[in-house]
Amino acid sequence: IMKARYIKPINRCNPDQRTAHIILTFNTKESANQVIKFGLMVAGKKVYARKLIAEPSRYLKCHSLNGLHKAAECQQEFDICGTCTRIHRTSTCMITDQNNFFCVNCNAQGHAVWDRNCPMFIQKWNNHKNYHKETKVCFYPTEDSLMW
Repeated sequence: IMKARYIKPINRCNPDQRTAHIILTFNTKESANQVIKFGLMVAGKKVYARKLIAEPSRYLKCHSLNGLHKAAECQQEFDICGTCTRIHRTSTCMITDQNNFFCVNCNAQGHAVWDRNCPMFIQKWNNHKNYHKETKVCFYPTEDSLMW
């Protein structure tokens, strides 16, 4: 294991939380495949892993999923909140009622742009998986054909 990090920042964890998800970086594809296939012991408990699959990009300034521009070329002058679409950073949003969430990608109320059930995200995710064939296999490709 070359590197390990929590997926969720520690400062956003519940004080009573007893488990968490982590991302492990291995120095070889073979090592990663071994852990995916057989699991790993962490603090005396057997845990299982899966390959991390990159998701479609979403710009943090305009929250577009289109990928038609680079962040440096974004025409949006101000940061748009990914929760309510007002002009402030998503991390500072005070809106907690889901009925007041608004998705700029769907142009719909009731969910935020970061919602995993957003119809636009699901469509982009499916397109992304179809375009990137490596998402269809659970192991990293190596010379060992048993891992494909």
